[in-house]
Amino acid sequence: MIADNPQAKPDRIPVGRLGTPKEVANVVTMLVCNGYITGQTINVNGGLYMS
Repeated sequence: MIADNPQAKPDRIPVGRLGTPKEVANVVTMLVCNGYITGQTINVNGGLYMS
């Protein structure tokens, strides 16, 4: 997913590294198991899009 994104470099991400597939899967699992969270956008990006 990051191959075409020149901004996705570890030194530009606040946590200092690229994420792993397992980290994304953990968020997906949490959302699937929780029926109370609705209408949210959850960015799994290590803080790249922090405002």
